Parts: sequence; C-alpha cells; structure tokens
Amino acid sequence: MDSAAVIVNPVAGRPGGRLSPEAAARPLRAAGFSVEILCTTAPGEAADLAARAAERHPVVAAAGGDGTMSEICRGLAGTGALLALLPCGSGNDFATGLGIRTAEAGAAAAAAGNVRRVDLAWCGAFPFVNSAGFLLSGEVSRRAARLPRGLGALRYRLAALAALARHRPATAIWTLEGLAEPLAGEWSLAEVGNGALTGGGFRLTPDADCGDGRLDFCLARGMGRWDILRLLPRSRSGAHLDDPRVVLHRAASARVEFPAPFAVHLDGEAELRGPGVLDLRVDPGALRVLAPPPEETSCAG
Repeated sequence: MDSAAVIVNPVAGRPGGRLSPEAAARPLRAAGFSVEILCTTAPGEAADLAARAAERHPVVAAAGGDGTMSEICRGLAGTGALLALLPCGSGNDFATGLGIRTAEAGAAAAAAGNVRRVDLAWCGAFPFVNSAGFLLSGEVSRRAARLPRGLGALRYRLAALAALARHRPATAIWTLEGLAEPLAGEWSLAEVGNGALTGGGFRLTPDADCGDGRLDFCLARGMGRWDILRLLPRSRSGAHLDDPRVVLHRAASARVEFPAPFAVHLDGEAELRGPGVLDLRVDPGALRVLAPPPEETSCAG
C-alpha cells in the first residue's frame, strides 16, 4: 500500500464546501493509500509541511485552492515526491487546467499513477506554478482576497469591477526572450501564464502549456475603463486576443521594469510592491504531478 500525506488548508473555498481533514483524506484512502493528515495554521506553512512530508511519503496531496497548491509545489520542488491534487478552493485554476475538478478526481488520478512533468516558474526569488499577474490583474487579486470566501469565483468578478473604478494605466518596460526590441509604454494589465486559467476561469493565456518549458505573456496596452470592461468578459473564452492592443508572446525568460509601485499576484496571492526590476524564468519539469495523461486533457484545460 502506498502512503501519502494530505496537507489540508481548512479555510480554503466556500464555508459550505470546505473539506474537513477527514473528508480530504477519504478519497485517497478509498483509492488504497495509507494517509497522514497535516493541517495548515498560517499562510506560508504549507511549503515547509510539504518539504518535510516528502521525506516520509512518496506522494504529497494538496487539499486547498491555488494558493495552497502553490505553496506545496514550492516545498516539493527538487524532492522527487509526487504531487496529488485535491482541489477545494475558490478558483482551482491549476488543478482544472490539468483536468482535475474535484477531490475525487484527484484521488482517482493518484491511484492511476500517471505522472506529468510540470514546469515551475519564477518571478524573481519567488516561485509560481500557474500564473503571475501585474497591474490590474494583480490589483484584482488583492481586492478579491478581501472579499468573503463564500462568494467563490464570484469574488474575482466583483474585485475586477472595484479595481476598474480606480484603474490608471502604468508604465512598464518588457524585455522578452525572442523579441529584438523591448516593449515599452503604458499598460493596463499583464498576465504571465504557466497554465491557461487564472482568476477562477479567465483564459488570459488560453494556450499556455505548463509542461512546455515556456511562459505565455499576455500584455494589454493602456486602455480606458470602458474598453477594459468590454475586454475582460471576452477573456473568459480567449477572444480578447483578437484586440490589437493585446500582445501575446511565448518565452522561457523575460525581464520587466516598473518605475512606480505596482500590484502583483503569484498564483492568486497578491501584494503591492515598490518600483523595481523583476526577472521571470522557467525551471522545466521541476514538479511531478499525478494527473490524467495529455491525451485526456492538457495543462491548457
């Protein structure tokens, strides 16, 4: 019998839909795993729990949302342990992009034993596994974090409306691998996708593949509020890429310079940072994830 640690974020997702520690462990036990349950008690704790759990178990399962899974991926990088996904957060973009929409589906994927190599991305010294967002995208995540979790994915739509009310385009200079000249000017939002989904189902980088060794950069030039309001709903399907003000580029590395303070999120965890330069890069295949094979689904959802 294989053993697994289940790291549970007890406050992930809607209050009525949260998984108790025992409920999180049940699907894996039903799939034949011997399970150790670990619960997070503070932000950032999941990474350390994952690193220590990898010393005892060949499989470490993440029961939470994108933020929890991101922390666990950080702890597992380089350990050789396999990651199982038991999504129960508000957005679950990373797991959904891998074809895992429920904890039961995640346990079934773990029992099937198919291993997917997934890239780990870096924004400066900080890793992310699904997406990083800047400017309006980062501000939406900042505001969504303040709204009640009971709203689920609706938090992001409400946060987008609130962020738009105060939005002003900001200057940035993007130096992207493969482009001869930097992209300078004013920008409204920027999403860097390792996966295809962000913000509870938006497809700002609809063709991103978390196993191809590259990141997809979706950069929207400075727009007025009404133009963005018309653009964002189209990003639910990826149709926003038809707008000539939206730049999409795929690269393994990039550098961005922000002359003024800016909002940023990494896998939905957001903050406001001071002016500076950030390097973005990919560590190809750094993570081993138990997920359906590519012919059944893809990281692009």
